[in-house]
Amino acid sequence: MRIFDSTLFTMELKRGFRGVLIWTFALSASMVLVIALYPMVIDMYAAIPPEFADLMEAFGGIPDSIVEYYATEGAMMLQLFGSIFAALQGFGAINRDEREKTAESLYVLPIARRTFFATKLLRASLEVLILSAVAAASSYVAFLAVGEPIDMAPFLRFTALNALVFLVFVWLAFAMAALLKPNQKPFVAIAVPFVLYVLYTVSLMADDAVLEFLRNLTPFTFADPLEILKADFEVAWIPMTVFLGLSAAGLLAGWRAFRVREIIV
Repeated sequence: MRIFDSTLFTMELKRGFRGVLIWTFALSASMVLVIALYPMVIDMYAAIPPEFADLMEAFGGIPDSIVEYYATEGAMMLQLFGSIFAALQGFGAINRDEREKTAESLYVLPIARRTFFATKLLRASLEVLILSAVAAASSYVAFLAVGEPIDMAPFLRFTALNALVFLVFVWLAFAMAALLKPNQKPFVAIAVPFVLYVLYTVSLMADDAVLEFLRNLTPFTFADPLEILKADFEVAWIPMTVFLGLSAAGLLAGWRAFRVREIIV
């Protein structure tokens, strides 16, 4: 029995094309704008009062290069909104059919439940990878346009790890949609990356052992753009392993729930 259906996959891609296009364009344009403003903000950084400069130390300090500037001003924004997009795509892959009352006609097709599950999961995963790749490519073109040298190694490293963060949120939200009761509003999916991002941000600013420990309980830790720029950067294997494990366990539990899920009309 096949676990992937190309017709369903194509239909799902077309169905969500407009939303993916809007999110991808908005985030990519934002990254280009952030980078394009770099020549103008150099003097602004030089005029920052000492007390504000000390506050910025929690977020890596005043940027010394365009890549550090991108990490502080652009990459962190990309992480937050990209993760929200990923959660919406993962959750909506299952939940949208029930909310739009199309599940009954869709699930009577001669396609096995596991084929639906795997195909929808693959589609949602591909969409966030597309967003990540286009945002990265747009950023690189913007770097070239402003004529500022960049170190490609940390930039590519961040792009890859950040894409993995997006995938984690897709998988977790997809599992949530399969485990929760039908017709849940997408707010429940958005809350997960938002709360974890707030926790991650607070942990950067606070000198507290508990918060530093809790920081390792967010997936943003293993794609921290401020850490990735350091020469002695090491992958945070513990949070990465934890969240990949949670994603795998969630998807397994979600599949077990989905295969016996009642169709809501």
